[in-house]
Amino acid sequence: MFSDIQNHWAKASILAAAKKNIFKGYVDGTFRPNAPVTRAEFAAIIFVGLPKQPLSRAAITFTDVPANHWAAKAIAEAYQTKYLSGYPNSLFKPNELILRVQAIAALASGLNYGVTIDPINTVKKYYSDFGQIPSYATSAIAAATEKRIIVNYPDIKSLQPNQNATRGEIAAFICRVLEIPTVSSKYIAGLELFVITPQFDAADDFREGFARVQKGNQWGYLDKTGKFLIPPQFAEAHPFSEGLVLVKENINKTIPT
Repeated sequence: MFSDIQNHWAKASILAAAKKNIFKGYVDGTFRPNAPVTRAEFAAIIFVGLPKQPLSRAAITFTDVPANHWAAKAIAEAYQTKYLSGYPNSLFKPNELILRVQAIAALASGLNYGVTIDPINTVKKYYSDFGQIPSYATSAIAAATEKRIIVNYPDIKSLQPNQNATRGEIAAFICRVLEIPTVSSKYIAGLELFVITPQFDAADDFREGFARVQKGNQWGYLDKTGKFLIPPQFAEAHPFSEGLVLVKENINKTIPT
């Protein structure tokens, strides 16, 4: 247990990330959850914590990242997988502090998140400070919002895009990406809650915007507004995966005698 996270809002995320060795504490037993994160540190977090992505661009030699730099391998992979980009003149700036907007955009880029609705409308709907979002990052922020990986504490409507990302915040983002349930729903941007009157014999968590539900011996699908995408009618049904589902219809046949 780290000595300085007992009452921190991101405690559960920090402990979950530390358990997976994504984060480490300091020799004095602290975690320093409010400390900022450098670009090199963020590259290392991605390298250790997130699923490996295919290399989608050629390697580059950054003049400010020597071969013996402690994060050289992580930085190279973060660049080749499009999580992070460099600066002009072959610079990476490994010691530069990463902003919240930059961290979120990096995750959206590396994980290939896309938008399904107009990004301007999304950021205006969910963030009171949407005007502070740099234009280059609007689509990435909207995509990350749709994926529900953005965590805003203490005000869910305040993105604070140009504030330094903290260790606690990055831990929360990573747990959202990895679908580790450590963040209170009241801090997850884009998450709209609604109540469905109990009526099902079984129901799954929402996945890709839909939940599988069972009524009697039949399965169907519900969207996040509580409306049926498909009313219960299948003998078997699987959760959504990449926009597709596998189902088995009820078939009643009379066998001639």
